[in-house]
Amino acid sequence: MLYLVGLGLYDEEDMSLRAVNILKRCDSVYCEFYTGKWHGDLKKLEKISGKKIEVLPRKKVESDFLVDEAKASDVALLVPGDPLTATTHIELMISAKKQSIGFSIIHSSSVYTAVAESGLLLYKFGRATTLVCPEKGYEPKSPYDVIKENRKAGLHTLVLLDIKNDKLMTVKEATGLLTKNGAINKEERIVACSCLGSKEGKIEYNTASALREKDLPVPSAILVPGKLNFKEEEALELWKN
Repeated sequence: MLYLVGLGLYDEEDMSLRAVNILKRCDSVYCEFYTGKWHGDLKKLEKISGKKIEVLPRKKVESDFLVDEAKASDVALLVPGDPLTATTHIELMISAKKQSIGFSIIHSSSVYTAVAESGLLLYKFGRATTLVCPEKGYEPKSPYDVIKENRKAGLHTLVLLDIKNDKLMTVKEATGLLTKNGAINKEERIVACSCLGSKEGKIEYNTASALREKDLPVPSAILVPGKLNFKEEEALELWKN
């Protein structure tokens, strides 16, 4: 059996009782941290589950390693947030299904639902996008196109911020890229969400120029509002600085 287990948004306290019980009965427990940042303590989780947890590199997660091992034993892969928000994990599910290997998803909290704390209605979000850290000769424009297309349809946009060499993009860096590339203007109000799911969680509804002057904690995400109804407008007032 192959289990994909969500670690949740912040630390080991986000995990469900079901998830912990599954880890206790697995033969092998692995985790990966390249699809998202996790602030928990693996040693604490090992103590809770009674299992040694091995951190796998991306290459090994994307190979046949996990599926092959699950042919003869119960294997769990711990994933930051919810397990199926990354293409990598969808591929694992498909591979296991094709080979008739038992497969189970243990869901957990995710930024895709946590952003509802802002007051923006989830059913009014369009396509999400990831703002990539630009490099020489590589600066994808698709994130800015996604925002523009969503806004044409009156939809909100969840903008995820890139992780590069274990460094997380900040709200300050992201707002600079968004204004520079014309996705938003400097005096337009957007929503910055930082460390959702933790005691340090913070939401701020402010202009791009104001947010660019602040050092908000990471991990963060940005919400670019589309057409707001009266209830969303009322909720966003709570987060004005």
